[in-house]
Amino acid sequence: MYSYIITSIMHKKVMRKKVQLLVAVVVCIVLLSASMMPALASDPVYGPGKSIKAVICVEAKEYKDYVPHYNDHFPQGSTVKIYVEAEGKTKKDMKTGDYKPSIKFTMTGTRPTGATFTASTSSSKLINYDSTHYKETYGIISFSIGKNDKIGDYRFRVEATDSNKGGELIGRTPYMHFYVYEDATLYPPINYTYSNLTIEPNPAVVGTTVTVTVNVTNLGGKGNWKGETVYLDVNGTEVKATKTLKLENNENTTVTFRLTKKELGEVPANFNISIGGLNETLMLQEKAPTATPTPGAGTTGGATGDNRKVPGFTAVTAIAAFTFVLIYQCRAQKRRDR
Repeated sequence: MYSYIITSIMHKKVMRKKVQLLVAVVVCIVLLSASMMPALASDPVYGPGKSIKAVICVEAKEYKDYVPHYNDHFPQGSTVKIYVEAEGKTKKDMKTGDYKPSIKFTMTGTRPTGATFTASTSSSKLINYDSTHYKETYGIISFSIGKNDKIGDYRFRVEATDSNKGGELIGRTPYMHFYVYEDATLYPPINYTYSNLTIEPNPAVVGTTVTVTVNVTNLGGKGNWKGETVYLDVNGTEVKATKTLKLENNENTTVTFRLTKKELGEVPANFNISIGGLNETLMLQEKAPTATPTPGAGTTGGATGDNRKVPGFTAVTAIAAFTFVLIYQCRAQKRRDR
């Protein structure tokens, strides 16, 4: 009995250790895989101690002026640009007095076929005019992909050597990757989106012109650049269309439509207005009744026509009668006095 219990306990301890060992192996495999995974094309890649920096780009012009590729896929017939930076020893230019570095950047890689490829550039470009013994510079390596080049994985790395130090190696990136595919694009695909659909006035009176506006934005790029026609539907039926828009990446515009009785009719009703998946309800109402003047408005006593009284007529008649009576009495008194 005791031997069975002891055996069970020992078995559990052994199993626990095996499980712990298995977990440790799995963790190591995951970490190793992560460390070996190539960086995305849009991410800068650095050599040890940040001795060199390299970015796979679609555009590169000046110091830190470049456009990283949005992913790591290039079409056949395109050009891969590698923006690189490194710091090297400077040497005084006796003509200009500038302290210039002189670094050669070399890209060396392997094609999907196993054949090697290389491209390079040398740079003494200045990023400042300090009189320092070491200075950073930058370069742009261009690698052209032929229209018939093999589709697949292109693996490479970039080295920096200092010409002012006899060609000494000063930096080397880890291996980087880009991929060549037929349907790849240099820029992100277009992504037209719609927002802020407004209707003015709303409610509207029958016969009124109604203005409908909507914002259109290209949240993507111009990888498959094409125009976008904006359609306006009333109760599910297309009634208006704009001229074709062609927006750059992150560019936006406001599109305006005007609806008249031709599209809305002359009968009060509710209409569903739809543009690009956005919906709003337009309420079309009857015209307000025309105000009818009140009979006798603006006259005294509310009389109209021949029966209208002239303001102050009663008072004048009373004064005249009083005067007539007064004159008559005066004459009568004079007769009696005679």
